[in-house]
Amino acid sequence: MLTIAALWMMAAAPAADAPMAPARPDILMPVSMPEPDAPTSFWQVVIEQQLIIRVPAQRSSLNNFGAAPIGEMRVRQVPMKWKEKKAPKCVAMRNILGMQAAQRDSIDIITRQKQRLRAQLNRGCRALDFYAGFYMQGSKDGQLCEDRDQIHARTGAKCEIDKFRLLVAVPRDDD
Repeated sequence: MLTIAALWMMAAAPAADAPMAPARPDILMPVSMPEPDAPTSFWQVVIEQQLIIRVPAQRSSLNNFGAAPIGEMRVRQVPMKWKEKKAPKCVAMRNILGMQAAQRDSIDIITRQKQRLRAQLNRGCRALDFYAGFYMQGSKDGQLCEDRDQIHARTGAKCEIDKFRLLVAVPRDDD
């Protein structure tokens, strides 16, 4: 059984009839195998894994002209307003379906359970930077948490989430 070092030495050795090339210090040279009593840290393999999750921006069902797409009936919607309630400090990343830029310094995250969470961005961050959605780096616990995790925009902006608030739709009473 040939070892990796032996194969490397055979591949690096010139053929018997080939002319010898001048020695170049910038070419990798084969190394010998470690001795049996040598420390096991001679061979080391580092495997790094990074998971990036993209969250798309949600589009409205109306086109730019305010008309419903062909084949869809327009449904009269009751104007709604959002009331903020207490929310958990973390959201499971697998439950995040999309987002919308809501206010100047916050975005609304839409979950698979049809909940809407308002993510208050830290000071100096603008929701407008995230108009096309955002990216988040996967965490060990699979959660996006306030005061811990950052979201990244395609423009290069990155912001930490200060606070989550649960949004509940209430009918708007026009007085």
